[in-house]
Amino acid sequence: MKSDDIWNRALDYDYDGPRAEGDRALHDLLLLDNMAQNGGLLHAVQGLEPHELTAAVAGYRWFGLDSLADGIESVAEEAPGATSLEQAEALEVRADDLYFGEEGSDLIDPAFTNKLAEQPDAFADSAP
Repeated sequence: MKSDDIWNRALDYDYDGPRAEGDRALHDLLLLDNMAQNGGLLHAVQGLEPHELTAAVAGYRWFGLDSLADGIESVAEEAPGATSLEQAEALEVRADDLYFGEEGSDLIDPAFTNKLAEQPDAFADSAP
């Protein structure tokens, strides 16, 4: 199935074949998502290189997940100011509520499915 091929290709960080606009957006978004799934959104925001975070946020926006992208940017902006343990813990709780709550990461798969249906040419063809 084309959607499975695209998703798996996006998760393959060693893949060096063609990536169309949709492939790149999904890859960048999933880089942040995988880190957030393993250690929380604050961990992901702090662990990504600045260009990776920028690309991930752009990926969320490309898939129409603007509210989530705004939240990620907000957490990234607040993170440097959370210098005390209490501030860091409060930000971590807010970040995880945002990312794993109602408006959270469960929106990625439906957004991908919708975008693939609307713009199939935005994704590279699967290998034969």
